[in-house]
Amino acid sequence: MVLHAQHGATVYIISLKPHSIAVSVDGSLVVSWDRGGRLYSVYNNGVTWRRGLSGTVLEKRRAGEGRERVRLAAAAADDVVASAAGIARRALDAMSGGAWRWTGPVDQVVAQEIRALLALAARFDAEHARADAGRFALVFGHVGILPPDQYLSLVVQATEGCSFNTCTFCDLYQKGYRVKTPEEFRQHVSGVLNYLGASASLRSRGIFLGAANALAVPMARLLPVFETLLEELDAARRGVYAFVDGFTGVRKTTADYRLLGHFGLRRVYVGLESGHDPLLAFVRKPGSAAEAAETVRAVKAAGLQAGVIVMIGLGGAAFADGHERDTIETLNAMGLGEGDLVYFSDLVDVPSTSYPVMAADAKIAPLSPDKRRQQQGAIRAGLRFAGATPQFAAYDIREFTY
Repeated sequence: MVLHAQHGATVYIISLKPHSIAVSVDGSLVVSWDRGGRLYSVYNNGVTWRRGLSGTVLEKRRAGEGRERVRLAAAAADDVVASAAGIARRALDAMSGGAWRWTGPVDQVVAQEIRALLALAARFDAEHARADAGRFALVFGHVGILPPDQYLSLVVQATEGCSFNTCTFCDLYQKGYRVKTPEEFRQHVSGVLNYLGASASLRSRGIFLGAANALAVPMARLLPVFETLLEELDAARRGVYAFVDGFTGVRKTTADYRLLGHFGLRRVYVGLESGHDPLLAFVRKPGSAAEAAETVRAVKAAGLQAGVIVMIGLGGAAFADGHERDTIETLNAMGLGEGDLVYFSDLVDVPSTSYPVMAADAKIAPLSPDKRRQQQGAIRAGLRFAGATPQFAAYDIREFTY
């Protein structure tokens, strides 16, 4: 529902949705909050700020043909939150004044709902936001990464850390690996729901089961997790999504994945990165391309969808030919089709990881942006599908915040 109003010369557009409320001021500034009053995004004159529940604020703006992304320091993040709360207060005050004028018919119940939601948003100032981020940390700890189509899913964590944590290009999971007990996981789910409250409506894309490699958990320990998802989160209706790596994913059979599908599992994401085994060994990613392909085939045979991530630029010029050739071969062996996803993720050199140092020591020249585009194009051009094609999309880890 989109409502228009004026207060003097200022034009307001209020968008009221089942999961959020947004206020546009004079067409150039748009602020949105979830229904719990937590700030979600601000747009102003070509710049977007997106706030995660963790308190991280990501600033994005166009820069020539590319895009700049900055994770704001605490003080700058506070300024964004405070400014947004001020917009909510200004709109709320204007609505209470005699100069406010709805430019179309507005039901009084809807008007009261708008006022109530703006009152929540107005209270979400910098101090409140910092305290809320502290509560988030107690409930979630750290949410490392999600696939882009899952950014607005409800995250629950059956595991902590990564089950192998050896990949030289990754610093997302520094905490030791641990599987929660059934009792711990049930308490965690309850804590997530209590923390989110009305904000859960914005995270309705599905249920994402974390952390890095949740489906690597043996079936005897995994089934109680899915039973909790069924009982507490209506998983069969909402759907469950999760990562698995080929190294451990291959240990589950088609029957295992089919059983998990009965409990609500819909899509399994596999970080292939490359189909070139020497490159996988160089970056210390366990397992082989063949194991990743076998995992995906088992997932597909169980009637589930697959999401496969390919890393563009990994291994630089030294591995480029093998990376392209073997990745094409591996993807073609997976039996991908309609409903599946293939993500192309540009390598991001993270200074805190060992990959940049290892690549420099091995005198591996990085691929230029043009060469990366060519590599992605070559891989995609080599793919062959028996029927309908999967969906292709970009996956930029710098875009993520939860």
